[in-house]
Amino acid sequence: MPLSQNPLSQNPLSQNTVTSIISNARLRPFHYGVVALCSLLMIIDGYDMVSYGTVIVHLMDEWNMDPVTAGTLGSAALVGMLIGGLFVAPLADRYGRRPLMLICVTVASVASFSCAFAGAPAQLGILRLVVGVSLGALVPNFTALIAELAPRTSKALLVTFVSSFYSVGGIAAAVFAINVEPLWTWRGVFYVAGLPLLLLPVLLRYLPESPEFLAINGRQDKLEAVLSKVDPGRDLSDVVATPRPEVRKAPVAQLFTNGNALNSFLIWIFFAMCMLLSYGLNTWLPKLMQTAGYALSSALWTLVVLNLGGIAGAIFGGWLADRWSYRNTLITYFSLASLSLVGLSFDPAAALLNVLLFVAGAATIGALAIIHAFAVEFYPTEVRSTGVGWAAGMGRIGAIGGPTLGGALLALHLPFQQNFLAVAVPGVVGAVAVAIVAKRKFRSPRTESAAPSPVLAS
Repeated sequence: MPLSQNPLSQNPLSQNTVTSIISNARLRPFHYGVVALCSLLMIIDGYDMVSYGTVIVHLMDEWNMDPVTAGTLGSAALVGMLIGGLFVAPLADRYGRRPLMLICVTVASVASFSCAFAGAPAQLGILRLVVGVSLGALVPNFTALIAELAPRTSKALLVTFVSSFYSVGGIAAAVFAINVEPLWTWRGVFYVAGLPLLLLPVLLRYLPESPEFLAINGRQDKLEAVLSKVDPGRDLSDVVATPRPEVRKAPVAQLFTNGNALNSFLIWIFFAMCMLLSYGLNTWLPKLMQTAGYALSSALWTLVVLNLGGIAGAIFGGWLADRWSYRNTLITYFSLASLSLVGLSFDPAAALLNVLLFVAGAATIGALAIIHAFAVEFYPTEVRSTGVGWAAGMGRIGAIGGPTLGGALLALHLPFQQNFLAVAVPGVVGAVAVAIVAKRKFRSPRTESAAPSPVLAS
């Protein structure tokens, strides 16, 4: 009998549900292993997305591209991520997270490696589009998987810890660009992007499926195999799927019914503002610094400082959100992002410049990690991939705007200071959107009210 049809699963007082077992478990080697695998996947995402920013100067010279064209080409992967988040990521709710993630890693790695052989902007744009579609579906699903396996007291920390490895990928892209481009030109950055294919055997062996997905679909043996690693020694003979409301409408429609529309829209807004800041800076920061008189190698190192800040900001933000709230943490981060970018507009001395870049990275890239954790916590399992996928996908509108906006600003030949003042505005918009988001969780069908979540609300 499928677990979702087990009569016990309809008893909300049952203490041996999948969620109760996972929520009350202690962190074990199994958790650390899954976190390590998902962190590697996030490194892949960070490397592939930042890599274009490390080669844009060379591409503009070699292919004689103006800033607007270069910015549009930089948005190709982000358009792909929009498509992947909206239309591919939700397939995991039907077919499972694991198979979709394995396919996405394979396609993204092959397409990114193939970028090394592009001979014109159109070819590179198509390949980057494919990379984006794959990553747009991959990231929401491994983020959701971490949340579904994490103990309740560590959920935000683990999700944001994994998300912080986006910056590790960004740092790797900058470091490889500095050291590989002199030997293999800009194409060497994309040669390295094929290495994740070597990770596939490890993922095939050790990457688990979502326990709730296994429970809902009645895969008893596989479910018990996963839960026995989550909580060894636990009696699993009477484990049941966590009670879920009957779903009568399409998952996407649920994002806008039962009083969810405003919150979903606000979540999309601050996803978009956060991604505009993060992807815009990672794409154009080296070029902006070069126009300010910095040598290319020094300009590339600013990406390293930015992403080092991102690592610190994501990890600290997860710790803070577990003890304070997502809402207050995000307001603080968006505000710091705007203040640090305004500070950069004054063209500070080298030491202060690096401090402000570090804070800007911590606030912008760190917020990117926290908003994913926010969305994972906000949406329940039955619509989680859909909710997180659509939030991340709609957020890609901001991400698409980041490189495009940067190119437009450079084309205007504005003073260095005005460029950073313009980029500071999305931080203000993001802070306002978070500040007015309602303090209640997602309302499922046939649910009259929903209590505030201690990690979502202040």
